[in-house]
Amino acid sequence: MSNVGPNSITNNGAALTWTLQKQGGSGAVSIYTAPLLAARTGMTVTATWVASTTRVFKLDVVTGADLTSPIGASGSGTSSTNNVTVNGYVSTVAGSRGLCGSNDGNGLGSPTSTDSAVSNQSSMRVVKASNTASPGSTVTFNLDAFGASAPSWSWAAVEIVPAPEPPRLAVHVVNRTAVHRASNW
Repeated sequence: MSNVGPNSITNNGAALTWTLQKQGGSGAVSIYTAPLLAARTGMTVTATWVASTTRVFKLDVVTGADLTSPIGASGSGTSSTNNVTVNGYVSTVAGSRGLCGSNDGNGLGSPTSTDSAVSNQSSMRVVKASNTASPGSTVTFNLDAFGASAPSWSWAAVEIVPAPEPPRLAVHVVNRTAVHRASNW
């Protein structure tokens, strides 16, 4: 996630394919994904911007996501309400996890949230504490700007879809040797 999308995202080792999934506030918040097919250690990810203004980059490693189609629903928006709960999206599957990136363009300070959040300067990454119970659920995110002044929120949210269940083998066992044998019929 970033405050104004980076010009490039790179990593050491075998290159990952970074895909822009959602932007909010004319690019003030951007959410990218890159499927990692095998576990790695010591990986470094770098985001590069041409502009010289302050940028924030947050990286999350999510396990158990669908590597082919990691994003279900998404949403984005803006708000000038200091403590706002936004409707991020409507879930498409049970067991998905919500993730929201936000930025206060007025730079009031480190924001907070009633959801699980990590903030830095005027940006924040919010993750829902639990998975969605069913498809069709409205997933909300709380964004609380620093202080009491009016912020300039830009936000983007995505639904991280769980990996599909592996196919299960149906087995039908016929036991033909179970014959009743008695000395008297």
